[in-house]
Amino acid sequence: MNKTLRRTTIFALLLVLALMVNITYLQGAQEQKLRDDPLNVRHFLAQFNRNRGPIMAGGTVIARSRDTGKKDFRYQREYPESEVFAPVTGYFAPSGGVTGVEAAADGLLAGTDPRLTVQHWFDAIVGRTDQGATVHTTIDPDAQRATYDALRASTSRRAAAIAIDVRTGAIKVMASFPSFDANSIAVHDMTTSAKAYKRLLKASGSPLIDKAIDESFAPGSTFKIITAAAGMDEKGLTKDSLVDTPGVLTLPSGNPLHNDADSGPCNGGRLPLITAFAQSCNSTFGKLALDMGQKTLGAEASGFGFGRHIPIENDLRSAASVYPKDMGGDDVGRSGIGQGSVSATPLQMALAAAAAANGGVVMKPYLIQRVTAPDQSEIQVASPKELLRATSAQTASQLRDMMREVVASGTGAGKVSGDIAGKTGTAETGLSYNERWFAGFAPADNPKIAFAVVTEGSGFGADAAGPIVNRMVQALGVR
Repeated sequence: MNKTLRRTTIFALLLVLALMVNITYLQGAQEQKLRDDPLNVRHFLAQFNRNRGPIMAGGTVIARSRDTGKKDFRYQREYPESEVFAPVTGYFAPSGGVTGVEAAADGLLAGTDPRLTVQHWFDAIVGRTDQGATVHTTIDPDAQRATYDALRASTSRRAAAIAIDVRTGAIKVMASFPSFDANSIAVHDMTTSAKAYKRLLKASGSPLIDKAIDESFAPGSTFKIITAAAGMDEKGLTKDSLVDTPGVLTLPSGNPLHNDADSGPCNGGRLPLITAFAQSCNSTFGKLALDMGQKTLGAEASGFGFGRHIPIENDLRSAASVYPKDMGGDDVGRSGIGQGSVSATPLQMALAAAAAANGGVVMKPYLIQRVTAPDQSEIQVASPKELLRATSAQTASQLRDMMREVVASGTGAGKVSGDIAGKTGTAETGLSYNERWFAGFAPADNPKIAFAVVTEGSGFGADAAGPIVNRMVQALGVR
């Protein structure tokens, strides 16, 4: 064999080998991913002929499949109490695809996950139709209902609430208003489904967006949790350190930064940091931000999770909260009180409260507690994981004391139960409404859950968000 022919033969053999490796990779390691890819339209439509498993919240079914008896599109997906639970379930629909837990556990619900292979073999032997797994979420159904009703009653605009177990990261409440009825787009008729989906896309308040994790708002004074933490971590302050509380803070441009009407004694002189925090002195925290600068405060915000998409489940993560990098002058001062270009999801502010409640450690939030096969065997169980350390245990301890003082003597006094601690927030939008917040934890002396509530409208955060917090915490039965 001459040299050229030998080289050609070797090259051809290498090509065949590469082809075999690629085929093995696609049919093995990538099989599940390719099958469940939302761009795989044939596979997606074929799933309407599979008995997709239910999604549960406690003992409540929040998504299920109904056998229509038809040859094609045999199983109809149904969502009981959909407006309440839509932020959790998402939807599985001919138009709009798949979202929420439906997307995060798609292979398990559809029954295509390799962990269900043995179950399918057994079903085939006994002549039983394949069925997907049951997904058990972390959601407390009674608390979810109570919170959604309270959000809806608080505003005609946007509102959201989220509550998280501080020790595990399990999401107990994830409510969003306005919401939507997933049944309207889960119908099998493609034209009807598409029309409903387009109508929801254009609807006021963007009901398809889960405002608890995918919408960001100006956090207002709830951001003072992070500004205070930066003052302690970077400037060596303690809760008892005396800080300046001018009646009006003059910003670098000469513009004034005023204290709010409900800010109590923030009218000049010096106060302990804990008092300035409890009374929500804008001038104090605006000055702290200017003294530390954008880089230092931005680094603290980043440590709490700003600037990153918070992972929740596979294919489910939050929008990123924003503390701007290219910022100076007046904007830095305003950023210290959560105004200007600072924006945060309710999830992010709940994580900030969780950091204070849990010794500075933030656990990864999650929605799926466990998954069971049709024979009730357990094939997946949540394993709590640390997401980040936001601050030191010492700083977290002082933040807890400061957040308790907000309710004991500050802007939250008389607005929430005494067994709750937190920070109020009222962010001015420059429009006809404010972003009204309360972020905190409960119980105040032995934190078990952290939460954040935001609702849009006139007035202050404590007055608007406080009653929602009370209902949510009461419904959760936290002791």
